[in-house]
Amino acid sequence: MKKIIGLLVLAFDLSGCVDGDRYNFSGSSENWDVFYVVDVSDGTNQEKSGTIKYVGEGNAPEMIDYEIEASGSGSEGTGITLNEGTADTGRSSCEGCAVIQEDEEIEVEITWNGQTENLLLTTDN
Repeated sequence: MKKIIGLLVLAFDLSGCVDGDRYNFSGSSENWDVFYVVDVSDGTNQEKSGTIKYVGEGNAPEMIDYEIEASGSGSEGTGITLNEGTADTGRSSCEGCAVIQEDEEIEVEITWNGQTENLLLTTDN
């Protein structure tokens, strides 16, 4: 009985973590596909994560630099290694911050091997 009550309490606690909105942003360019997920809770908390995938001709570069800008906040990565043509932007979160809105456009800049491409990410409505 204790185990069942413990599982119910855990399930209740975890259900609070997923209460909110999830926005799936994506965009493509000649050489890249970018997918970005924003989970918003309580209107002032968010968690962001994403992937950057090489879709250009030839072999994928070994490393990239990227910058992501949205809602006055952003993230960046320098010297990020691609694994099978894909890079992970990692997870970041903030509490009490200005959160990304569903109708926003997110700007992404990717630099590799002396080349740069810019993309706009929008939600998959």
